[in-house]
Amino acid sequence: MELISLYPRWFSSVLVYPQPYYQVRNPFSLFYVLKNSLLHRCYLTDLFGTDFLSQKKRIQVTVVLWNYTANQKVYLQFFVNKQTPTLTTLWFSATWLERELWEMFGVVSVGHTDLRRLLTDYGFQGFPLLKDFPVTGYLN
Repeated sequence: MELISLYPRWFSSVLVYPQPYYQVRNPFSLFYVLKNSLLHRCYLTDLFGTDFLSQKKRIQVTVVLWNYTANQKVYLQFFVNKQTPTLTTLWFSATWLERELWEMFGVVSVGHTDLRRLLTDYGFQGFPLLKDFPVTGYLN
């Protein structure tokens, strides 16, 4: 709730029960919020994407932070098309998670220096969780 009072124009909604969920309006302002608030002292627990076919912006990115001073998880959610700001300058552990987000969904983390495939073959075309590849295989 303190994020809403500090930065009212950057968050569209918040759900407090059972854990605080913040809906971020502009994901590129998220870096400024995290750097200048007390949330940058939290641990980055997880960063993942969810595909929504019915939305105009298909992919919802969720950043899960653990506030060790309050023993509370904080969820930051925002919708993107293909780009999101990188969080590797605040948390080095975001490197692996952003690479997975790029490989599975095709979301490029702007400012990330090492976007390589982790789980699929280097010659793989498409993004597995978007289901944009042919089911029967590629034909020559």
